[in-house]
Amino acid sequence: MKLNMPEALMVLCLGIALIGTVSAGERQSDTQGIQLEKNMTVVVQPMTSNAYSSLQSSLPVVQTTIFQTKTAPAGVIAAYPGAPSSTGAVTAIYSTQAPPAGQQNVLLSFNVQAAPPSAVYYNETFMPWTSFYQIFPAKSPALWIASSAGWSWYATCPVNNWVQELMYLPVTGTMRICDLYPDGTAKYFSYGFAAPGYKYRWFNASEPGRYITMLTIADIPSNYIIIDVH
Repeated sequence: MKLNMPEALMVLCLGIALIGTVSAGERQSDTQGIQLEKNMTVVVQPMTSNAYSSLQSSLPVVQTTIFQTKTAPAGVIAAYPGAPSSTGAVTAIYSTQAPPAGQQNVLLSFNVQAAPPSAVYYNETFMPWTSFYQIFPAKSPALWIASSAGWSWYATCPVNNWVQELMYLPVTGTMRICDLYPDGTAKYFSYGFAAPGYKYRWFNASEPGRYITMLTIADIPSNYIIIDVH
């Protein structure tokens, strides 16, 4: 079995979710009534070569693939989920101004009928919203980035801007989000009890580098999304 970086992130987030269950007494209410647990930060320490060799010898059936960031040549788009196969960048739709304080670090409802996206990344392709909503089973949580191509799993963004992350929640339950930052820090947020439907949150791309995000609702994991900040 091979574990790439996003799969490792999923394992990390599920582990953190168990920690969040124990520390549920640290919650506090915001002005919109959403329960937020105290943010937790986990620093991922690099593994030495000797320790990695020891791990490989003790678990010979497990191979870890290191997920590395490389600079692609001009005009070439790397094959990340949600990125188009043809040339041209997928750029996040971002705001240079911070949203109102009441909309930061909270889960917000999204009226998809009033403002549907032009396209949605699903089944490894972008498809028009009119096609997507007819075949989307709506049984699993899903996560996207608002981008120039529609709702995408991958986008680039200039540093220190705010991006909308869209999500679909299929059930009522405790919702948690795990963000992996460019410096290897994993930040965990609990948004309390959330109802089904389309939601969004504002994400601040505060540092250059790669961000990876996923969510769980009632302990059901979503896909992951990637934002490359420059």
